Amino acid sequence: MTTGRSVEIVFPMEKIREDRKNYIAFDIDGTIYDAGNIIEGSFSRAVERFMKENSGPDLRRPAREDIARTLGLPLEEIFRILFPEIDVRGRERLSSICTEELVAMIRDREGELIEGADTVIPELYRAGYKMVVASNGVKQYCEAILETYGLIQYFSEPFVYPGAEHLNKTEVVRHYLNELPDVKNMVMVGDRFTDLEAARDNNIPFIGCAFGHAGIDEIKDEKFLVHAFSEIVPVLEGMKL
Repeated sequence: MTTGRSVEIVFPMEKIREDRKNYIAFDIDGTIYDAGNIIEGSFSRAVERFMKENSGPDLRRPAREDIARTLGLPLEEIFRILFPEIDVRGRERLSSICTEELVAMIRDREGELIEGADTVIPELYRAGYKMVVASNGVKQYCEAILETYGLIQYFSEPFVYPGAEHLNKTEVVRHYLNELPDVKNMVMVGDRFTDLEAARDNNIPFIGCAFGHAGIDEIKDEKFLVHAFSEIVPVLEGMKL
């Protein structure tokens, strides 16, 4: 027989706490993957294709050093810096072509996975960490890397990227913190100031990768710095999250 009274189900707080996880938000380019040896070629191929589609003066092919200085920035900013002579619509098309060329080269394994990433990421997964992508790279680029090297299985959904809804990496990380139901702590791991900024803006710890595109300069004053991917594990353990 029922009494008509509603019954409130109370879950023990200990169980709720047990179900919450420590997350790692990983940058991709310069942190997990190094496109340095293919980036100039992908841009050169993209410019050649773009010029065949559009009449006009020849476009300058940017040098590897010029491209490297922009890596880690939002894609729109990269193409604005490297191709200021092209209008917005043209830069969007060139960016799309460049992404296609870069993805094709990644799937042919022409770039390089950062040493240790292929063993440390599975190790972190087995240790109970959950991992998400926090990159300024576009979806096709990031997921081509993770799929090609068999790492995508260790990353949790959703895969969120900068775009109309989330304008930059800070907002991507904030989305994870606000929307993932089981976040206990989150740590940002990356090699550029944009990664550090995303951590600061969201008040989460930051592990700086001194082996990335910019070296140590942009992150040199940070408490947690690693000079090899394998050093991420003991740093995380020392944080006692």
